[in-house]
Amino acid sequence: MNAEGVFKQLLQWRWALLGLSIALFLGLAAQAPGLNKDTSSDAFIDPQDAALLNRDRVEEIFGLSDPIVVAVVNKGDAGIYNPGSMKLLAWLTERLQHTPNIDPDRVTSLATESFITGTDEGMELEDFFDPLPESAEQLARIRAGVDSFPLFQGALVARNGQATLVVAELINPDQATETYDAIVSALDEAPLSPGDRLHVTGEGAVAAYLSSYVDRDAQRLNPLAAVVITLVLLLAFRSLRSAILPNLIVLMTVATTVGSMAAAGVSFYVITNGLMVCMIGIAVADSVHIFSQYYEEIRRDPDADGRTIVARSMAAMWRPITLTSLTTIAGFAALALTTTMPPIFYFGVFGALAVALAWLFSMTTLPSLLSLLRPKASRSFAVGQQPLAQSNASARAMDRLGRVVLARPGRAATVILLAALLGGVGSVWVEANEERIASFQSSEPIFIADREINRLMDGTYYLDVVIEADQPEGIYSPDVLLRMEQTQRYLESLPGVGGTTSIVDYIKRMYQAVNEDDPAYFRIPDDKTLIAQLFLLYSASGDPADFEEEIDGERRLALIRANVSANRYQDNVRLVEAAEHWLQQHYPDAGATATLTGDLNVDYHWIRGIVRANLLSIVFCLGAVWLMASLLFRSVVAGVFAVLPVAVAVLFVYAVMGVFGIWLGVSTSMFASIAIGLGVDFSIHTLHSLRERLSSQQGDWRDALSGVYASTGRAQFFNFLAIALGFAVLTTSTVPPLVKFGALVGVAVASAFLAAMILLPALALLFKPRFLNRSAL
Repeated sequence: MNAEGVFKQLLQWRWALLGLSIALFLGLAAQAPGLNKDTSSDAFIDPQDAALLNRDRVEEIFGLSDPIVVAVVNKGDAGIYNPGSMKLLAWLTERLQHTPNIDPDRVTSLATESFITGTDEGMELEDFFDPLPESAEQLARIRAGVDSFPLFQGALVARNGQATLVVAELINPDQATETYDAIVSALDEAPLSPGDRLHVTGEGAVAAYLSSYVDRDAQRLNPLAAVVITLVLLLAFRSLRSAILPNLIVLMTVATTVGSMAAAGVSFYVITNGLMVCMIGIAVADSVHIFSQYYEEIRRDPDADGRTIVARSMAAMWRPITLTSLTTIAGFAALALTTTMPPIFYFGVFGALAVALAWLFSMTTLPSLLSLLRPKASRSFAVGQQPLAQSNASARAMDRLGRVVLARPGRAATVILLAALLGGVGSVWVEANEERIASFQSSEPIFIADREINRLMDGTYYLDVVIEADQPEGIYSPDVLLRMEQTQRYLESLPGVGGTTSIVDYIKRMYQAVNEDDPAYFRIPDDKTLIAQLFLLYSASGDPADFEEEIDGERRLALIRANVSANRYQDNVRLVEAAEHWLQQHYPDAGATATLTGDLNVDYHWIRGIVRANLLSIVFCLGAVWLMASLLFRSVVAGVFAVLPVAVAVLFVYAVMGVFGIWLGVSTSMFASIAIGLGVDFSIHTLHSLRERLSSQQGDWRDALSGVYASTGRAQFFNFLAIALGFAVLTTSTVPPLVKFGALVGVAVASAFLAAMILLPALALLFKPRFLNRSAL
């Protein structure tokens, strides 16, 4: 039985097929509401990454977490040292302590802190806000206390006195969005005095803001992509059924894929918005080719019944659609296999699943629905006996392109290959870089807050060093403490580091306080016993838990925290590598070991993995596509032909990145694999059509190949238009990385389309490869 007969038999069971596909759709779509979002920076890191595990261990030991930070800024003559700002700070501290999901014991500000002063008996602690400062004398007392204690300078209060922070730690990071919203709402009631401004930032706030940011983006982008693609379908076929049915296939594909993600417990990440648009483009591509063939069949035989027309259409289209689906699945699978980052891994896995589902629904649901409708000619095709190449504007345009290419195939191939060469040259300018705050537009409050606070303070990003002594109370060793102090001074000399803090700062201040506040004693004592006595003396008037973020209970582990004003990969490379080198050189003989950790160290390692994996991902994707095409066409040369257009497209887009200064980062690193997966469709459809023409016609190759442009070429054009404009929708995103991702994939798809339609027929005419002259498999 031939393919047409198979589909006629299949369509006899159309109601059963519709029932099964709808059951699959509804069953999995029902899981979609359970999809969780994960907008944390840790989401991009392999859970078994050594740097991440070490940072988590350190955070558990020292009780650290990603906080939400509220900054009070006043640039008046007195800065924040005025009664109004102090009252505001007290109000904010109390309000945050009573905010759900914030640990009231882990809210830190001047209103909760004390400073060390010397007494006749030794030292004592005085609360900054006892009483609430209102008079000039009380304000001067607070300023003097801050100035006497380097631990607060730049970390809690700006060195120029124009800003101070309230740092609030979350109980449950998964509820960061709700907590952030509650804080922002509370700030509307804040008692601002003249000159006061409030900013909210911190890693907890960034993750929370990004979550709602992504939600708003998705709610706008996905419907917009559907509208754009619907308009393309209407333009292509001028028929309601050709607009409605493909959208149904899109809906079923997207909802079933998202439901599968939820059922598998996979989170919705920032880059998943890009996958949504990918799925729309993938699902509509098959429909474009099926409807093109459907209307061609009606044009050839307007009296045939609906089931016959659909069976003929599917018989002609099932092979190229299956071939493109398999090669696209190979591309997405290669993306998943070459990354250790969960979001990109799942992008590849569920991208491949979406392709498979789109193929399944296109092979069953779409023909079943079409067969229920009476055949009706499209105004784009119904032009009597007029040749197809003259039947509409798009067919005429593609036919003209074909005539130009086939008239001078050598010149056409040279132009494309020269563009690829120039792309390769331009790609050397591409810079690998990433900055999390760049996920927001510069007009967003979170972006403004980050820039302002990091300008005024020492920095809200952290590079940490854990010092581990050989034995309990080993941190009390003067030699270890001196080495820690040297480490702090070295870190402060590095670009981007605004200041450092450690237990050394407490010890030096305590030693000064018990010596009548003599500045000469602001140093580390040379007696281990005296150091231990200082801690004992502190506990008489203070809380020993005050040190828990600097030193562990056994006094064997200590933390040095460097405040950094930016978290940009290229800066981190210099900072982290310099710090690692210094620690290796200075700690083997110090009686303690030193380990670099913290968020910046984690970010450095996982982003470096992107850079290393990018080329591997491209090679794997191209290799997978070449292998799949070679197997499907039973020819190694066919595999090379299939890969050439997408390779040209990738090189060209890298050149665009280099010329326009677009970083190779998390989102942009995926464009090549996505472009290969989507762009190879143009190669496969073109090669299949070329071989069909050459196998069914005798005589001159040029005459046989010329017919490809008005039929397959026209369908390819609208396929390209739907995908490219679908991704172009991402350029209206409010998330800058998605804007760049959408633009790059759009450029890549356009390049792959043009390369396939120009390069492949030209090479076919020039070299006449044997695989194109065989009978269809």
